[in-house]
Amino acid sequence: MQSVLVTGASSGIGASTALELDRAGMTVFAGVRNLDDAAPLAGQTSDRLRLLVLDITDAASIASAVAEIRTAVGAAGLDAVVNVAGVGVPGPLEVLEPEQLRAELEVNVVGQVALTRALLPLLRDATGRVVFVGSIGGKVAVQFAGAYHASKFAMEAIADSWRQELTPDGIPVILIEPGPIATPIWAKAATDLDDMLVGGHPEIGRYADRLRSFQGSLRSAAKNGASSATVAETIHRALTSTRPRTRYAVGGGAKLVSALRPLVPQRVLDAIGRRTAA
Repeated sequence: MQSVLVTGASSGIGASTALELDRAGMTVFAGVRNLDDAAPLAGQTSDRLRLLVLDITDAASIASAVAEIRTAVGAAGLDAVVNVAGVGVPGPLEVLEPEQLRAELEVNVVGQVALTRALLPLLRDATGRVVFVGSIGGKVAVQFAGAYHASKFAMEAIADSWRQELTPDGIPVILIEPGPIATPIWAKAATDLDDMLVGGHPEIGRYADRLRSFQGSLRSAAKNGASSATVAETIHRALTSTRPRTRYAVGGGAKLVSALRPLVPQRVLDAIGRRTAA
Protein backbone atom coordinates (compact mmCIF):
# COMPACT_ATOMS: atom_id res chain seq x y z
CA MET A 1 0.00 0.00 0.00
CA GLN A 2 1.80 3.11 -1.25
CA SER A 3 -0.64 5.84 -2.35
CA VAL A 4 -4.08 6.66 -0.95
CA LEU A 5 -6.64 9.40 -1.55
CA VAL A 6 -8.64 10.33 1.55
CA THR A 7 -11.61 12.64 1.03
CA GLY A 8 -13.12 14.85 3.72
CA ALA A 9 -9.67 15.23 5.29
CA SER A 10 -10.35 18.61 6.89
CA SER A 11 -11.85 17.19 10.09
CA GLY A 12 -13.13 14.17 11.96
CA ILE A 13 -12.66 10.73 10.47
CA GLY A 14 -11.05 12.09 7.29
CA ALA A 15 -8.38 14.06 9.14
CA SER A 16 -7.67 11.17 11.51
CA THR A 17 -7.37 8.75 8.60
CA ALA A 18 -5.02 11.02 6.66
CA LEU A 19 -2.78 11.31 9.73
CA GLU A 20 -2.92 7.58 10.49
CA LEU A 21 -1.92 6.56 6.97
CA ASP A 22 0.74 9.27 6.68
CA ARG A 23 2.34 8.04 9.91
CA ALA A 24 2.27 4.52 8.46
CA GLY A 25 4.52 5.69 5.63
CA MET A 26 1.95 5.95 2.85
CA THR A 27 1.75 8.77 0.32
CA VAL A 28 -1.55 10.42 1.24
CA PHE A 29 -3.54 12.72 -0.99
CA ALA A 30 -5.71 14.59 1.52
CA GLY A 31 -8.83 15.95 -0.16
CA VAL A 32 -10.24 19.19 1.29
CA ARG A 33 -12.85 21.61 -0.04
CA ASN A 34 -10.36 24.48 0.23
CA LEU A 35 -6.88 24.88 1.67
CA ASP A 36 -8.16 26.93 4.62
CA ASP A 37 -9.95 23.78 5.81
CA ALA A 38 -6.66 21.93 6.26
CA ALA A 39 -5.77 23.51 9.61
CA PRO A 40 -6.28 20.24 11.59
CA LEU A 41 -3.44 18.68 9.57
CA ALA A 42 -1.01 21.57 9.91
CA GLY A 43 2.28 20.65 11.54
CA GLN A 44 1.29 17.02 12.06
CA THR A 45 2.19 15.40 8.75
CA SER A 46 5.25 14.32 6.83
CA ASP A 47 6.39 15.91 3.59
CA ARG A 48 4.76 13.02 1.74
CA LEU A 49 1.22 14.19 2.44
CA ARG A 50 -0.20 16.27 -0.39
CA LEU A 51 -3.21 18.51 0.09
CA LEU A 52 -5.67 18.25 -2.75
CA VAL A 53 -8.47 20.74 -3.31
CA LEU A 54 -11.47 18.55 -4.08
CA ASP A 55 -15.22 19.08 -4.17
CA ILE A 56 -16.78 15.70 -4.90
CA THR A 57 -20.02 17.34 -6.06
CA ASP A 58 -18.22 19.22 -8.86
CA ALA A 59 -17.19 17.35 -12.02
CA ALA A 60 -14.43 19.82 -12.90
CA SER A 61 -12.96 19.56 -9.40
CA ILE A 62 -12.96 15.76 -9.62
CA ALA A 63 -11.28 15.84 -13.04
CA SER A 64 -8.60 18.23 -11.80
CA ALA A 65 -7.89 16.12 -8.72
CA VAL A 66 -7.69 12.90 -10.72
CA ALA A 67 -5.28 14.53 -13.18
CA GLU A 68 -3.06 15.70 -10.32
CA ILE A 69 -3.03 12.22 -8.78
CA ARG A 70 -2.27 10.63 -12.15
CA THR A 71 0.72 12.90 -12.62
CA ALA A 72 2.03 12.03 -9.15
CA VAL A 73 1.59 8.24 -9.23
CA GLY A 74 2.32 7.56 -12.89
CA ALA A 75 2.07 4.02 -14.18
CA ALA A 76 2.03 2.60 -10.64
CA GLY A 77 -1.55 3.79 -10.20
CA LEU A 78 -3.45 4.59 -7.02
CA ASP A 79 -3.52 1.97 -4.27
CA ALA A 80 -6.74 3.10 -2.61
CA VAL A 81 -9.45 5.69 -2.30
CA VAL A 82 -11.06 6.22 1.10
CA ASN A 83 -14.40 7.99 0.69
CA VAL A 84 -15.01 9.88 3.91
CA ALA A 85 -16.49 13.21 2.79
CA GLY A 86 -20.07 13.53 3.99
CA VAL A 87 -22.72 15.79 5.46
CA GLY A 88 -25.67 15.35 7.77
CA VAL A 89 -28.94 17.13 7.00
CA PRO A 90 -31.30 16.74 9.99
CA GLY A 91 -34.99 17.40 10.33
CA PRO A 92 -38.46 15.88 9.90
CA LEU A 93 -38.99 14.64 6.36
CA GLU A 94 -42.18 16.68 6.20
CA VAL A 95 -40.20 19.88 6.84
CA LEU A 96 -37.09 19.23 4.75
CA GLU A 97 -37.15 20.89 1.37
CA PRO A 98 -36.46 18.68 -1.67
CA GLU A 99 -33.22 20.54 -2.36
CA GLN A 100 -31.99 19.68 1.15
CA LEU A 101 -32.57 16.00 0.49
CA ARG A 102 -30.83 16.33 -2.87
CA ALA A 103 -27.85 18.02 -1.22
CA GLU A 104 -27.53 15.15 1.27
CA LEU A 105 -27.62 12.51 -1.44
CA GLU A 106 -25.37 14.52 -3.76
CA VAL A 107 -22.51 14.53 -1.27
CA ASN A 108 -23.00 11.23 0.52
CA VAL A 109 -23.89 9.09 -2.49
CA VAL A 110 -23.64 10.66 -5.94
CA GLY A 111 -20.38 12.51 -5.28
CA GLN A 112 -18.68 9.46 -3.81
CA VAL A 113 -19.72 7.34 -6.76
CA ALA A 114 -18.61 9.99 -9.25
CA LEU A 115 -15.17 10.30 -7.68
CA THR A 116 -14.61 6.56 -7.37
CA ARG A 117 -15.74 6.03 -10.97
CA ALA A 118 -13.22 8.61 -12.18
CA LEU A 119 -10.43 6.92 -10.22
CA LEU A 120 -11.08 3.37 -11.44
CA PRO A 121 -8.42 3.45 -14.21
CA LEU A 122 -5.78 4.42 -11.64
CA LEU A 123 -7.07 1.83 -9.16
CA ARG A 124 -6.93 -0.87 -11.84
CA ASP A 125 -3.30 0.04 -12.57
CA ALA A 126 -2.42 -0.68 -8.95
CA THR A 127 -5.03 -3.39 -8.28
CA GLY A 128 -6.10 -1.03 -5.53
CA ARG A 129 -8.93 -0.88 -3.02
CA VAL A 130 -12.10 1.14 -2.59
CA VAL A 131 -13.24 2.09 0.91
CA PHE A 132 -16.55 3.76 1.72
CA VAL A 133 -17.10 5.14 5.21
CA GLY A 134 -20.74 4.36 5.80
CA SER A 135 -22.40 4.16 9.20
CA ILE A 136 -24.30 1.83 11.42
CA GLY A 137 -27.01 4.33 10.41
CA GLY A 138 -27.09 2.39 7.14
CA LYS A 139 -28.65 -0.53 9.01
CA VAL A 140 -31.08 1.15 11.42
CA ALA A 141 -32.81 4.54 11.24
CA VAL A 142 -34.13 7.01 13.79
CA GLN A 143 -36.55 9.91 13.46
CA PHE A 144 -35.31 13.31 12.25
CA ALA A 145 -32.31 11.79 10.48
CA GLY A 146 -34.17 10.27 7.55
CA ALA A 147 -32.15 12.04 4.85
CA TYR A 148 -28.85 11.00 6.44
CA HIS A 149 -30.01 7.41 6.89
CA ALA A 150 -31.23 7.29 3.29
CA SER A 151 -27.72 8.16 2.11
CA LYS A 152 -26.09 5.54 4.31
CA PHE A 153 -28.57 2.81 3.37
CA ALA A 154 -27.81 3.70 -0.26
CA MET A 155 -24.08 3.26 0.30
CA GLU A 156 -24.69 -0.23 1.63
CA ALA A 157 -26.22 -1.14 -1.73
CA ILE A 158 -23.59 0.73 -3.74
CA ALA A 159 -20.78 -1.08 -1.94
CA ASP A 160 -22.39 -4.49 -2.39
CA SER A 161 -23.07 -3.98 -6.07
CA TRP A 162 -19.69 -2.45 -6.86
CA ARG A 163 -17.84 -5.20 -4.98
CA GLN A 164 -19.45 -7.78 -7.25
CA GLU A 165 -18.72 -5.74 -10.37
CA LEU A 166 -15.05 -5.15 -9.50
CA THR A 167 -14.18 -8.62 -8.22
CA PRO A 168 -12.91 -9.73 -11.67
CA ASP A 169 -10.44 -6.80 -11.53
CA GLY A 170 -9.18 -7.87 -8.10
CA ILE A 171 -10.36 -4.60 -6.51
CA PRO A 172 -11.87 -5.10 -3.03
CA VAL A 173 -14.72 -2.77 -2.07
CA ILE A 174 -14.87 -2.31 1.69
CA LEU A 175 -17.54 -0.66 3.84
CA ILE A 176 -16.64 0.85 7.21
CA GLU A 177 -19.63 1.11 9.57
CA PRO A 178 -18.88 3.26 12.64
CA GLY A 179 -21.24 3.78 15.52
CA PRO A 180 -21.49 7.24 17.15
CA ILE A 181 -18.20 9.07 16.57
CA ALA A 182 -17.24 12.44 18.03
CA THR A 183 -17.04 14.50 14.83
CA PRO A 184 -18.09 18.06 13.89
CA ILE A 185 -20.90 16.76 11.65
CA TRP A 186 -23.19 16.28 14.67
CA ALA A 187 -22.58 19.68 16.23
CA LYS A 188 -23.28 21.32 12.87
CA ALA A 189 -26.49 19.29 12.49
CA ALA A 190 -27.65 20.45 15.93
CA THR A 191 -27.00 24.07 14.93
CA ASP A 192 -28.88 23.57 11.66
CA LEU A 193 -31.91 22.50 13.67
CA ASP A 194 -31.89 25.89 15.42
CA ASP A 195 -32.45 27.51 12.03
CA MET A 196 -35.19 25.01 11.19
CA LEU A 197 -37.04 25.65 14.45
CA VAL A 198 -37.34 29.35 13.67
CA GLY A 199 -37.74 28.91 9.94
CA GLY A 200 -41.49 29.29 9.91
CA HIS A 201 -42.54 26.00 8.30
CA PRO A 202 -46.26 25.61 9.09
CA GLU A 203 -45.80 22.14 10.56
CA ILE A 204 -42.60 22.71 12.56
CA GLY A 205 -44.53 23.27 15.79
CA ARG A 206 -45.76 19.68 16.00
CA TYR A 207 -42.12 18.51 16.04
CA ALA A 208 -40.53 21.26 18.15
CA ASP A 209 -40.25 19.51 21.54
CA ARG A 210 -38.91 16.29 20.03
CA LEU A 211 -36.48 18.21 17.84
CA ARG A 212 -35.01 19.98 20.85
CA SER A 213 -34.53 16.62 22.52
CA PHE A 214 -32.94 15.29 19.33
CA GLN A 215 -30.56 18.27 19.35
CA GLY A 216 -29.38 17.09 22.75
CA SER A 217 -28.67 13.65 21.32
CA LEU A 218 -26.65 15.18 18.49
CA ARG A 219 -24.61 17.36 20.82
CA SER A 220 -23.98 14.37 23.06
CA ALA A 221 -22.71 12.38 20.07
CA ALA A 222 -20.43 15.26 19.06
CA LYS A 223 -18.97 15.38 22.57
CA ASN A 224 -19.13 11.81 23.86
CA GLY A 225 -18.88 9.63 20.76
CA ALA A 226 -15.91 7.39 20.18
CA SER A 227 -12.69 8.89 18.86
CA SER A 228 -12.35 9.23 15.11
CA ALA A 229 -8.89 7.70 15.55
CA THR A 230 -10.54 4.32 16.19
CA VAL A 231 -12.16 4.49 12.75
CA ALA A 232 -8.85 5.54 11.18
CA GLU A 233 -7.13 2.52 12.71
CA THR A 234 -9.81 0.24 11.28
CA ILE A 235 -9.42 1.80 7.84
CA HIS A 236 -5.66 1.27 8.05
CA ARG A 237 -6.27 -2.39 8.88
CA ALA A 238 -8.71 -2.75 5.98
CA LEU A 239 -6.18 -1.28 3.56
CA THR A 240 -3.29 -3.48 4.64
CA SER A 241 -4.99 -6.80 5.34
CA THR A 242 -4.09 -9.50 2.84
CA ARG A 243 -7.73 -10.58 2.87
CA PRO A 244 -9.88 -7.61 3.84
CA ARG A 245 -13.41 -8.09 5.07
CA THR A 246 -16.32 -6.66 3.13
CA ARG A 247 -17.54 -4.76 6.23
CA TYR A 248 -15.96 -3.48 9.42
CA ALA A 249 -18.26 -2.37 12.25
CA VAL A 250 -16.42 0.10 14.48
CA GLY A 251 -17.28 0.39 18.16
CA GLY A 252 -19.18 -1.85 20.54
CA GLY A 253 -22.56 -0.34 19.70
CA ALA A 254 -22.04 -0.79 15.98
CA LYS A 255 -20.98 -4.40 16.40
CA LEU A 256 -24.00 -5.09 18.59
CA VAL A 257 -26.41 -3.53 16.09
CA SER A 258 -24.83 -5.47 13.22
CA ALA A 259 -25.29 -8.72 15.12
CA LEU A 260 -28.82 -8.06 16.38
CA ARG A 261 -30.36 -6.20 13.42
CA PRO A 262 -31.58 -9.36 11.64
CA LEU A 263 -33.07 -10.70 14.87
CA VAL A 264 -34.95 -7.69 16.28
CA PRO A 265 -38.52 -6.97 15.07
CA GLN A 266 -38.89 -3.68 13.21
CA ARG A 267 -41.41 -2.25 15.68
CA VAL A 268 -38.95 -2.80 18.50
CA LEU A 269 -36.31 -0.92 16.49
CA ASP A 270 -38.85 1.87 15.88
CA ALA A 271 -39.46 2.18 19.60
CA ILE A 272 -35.72 2.38 20.26
CA GLY A 273 -35.34 5.00 17.54
CA ARG A 274 -38.11 7.15 19.01
CA ARG A 275 -36.26 7.27 22.30
CA THR A 276 -33.55 9.42 20.68
CA ALA A 277 -36.01 12.31 20.90
CA ALA A 278 -38.18 11.37 23.85
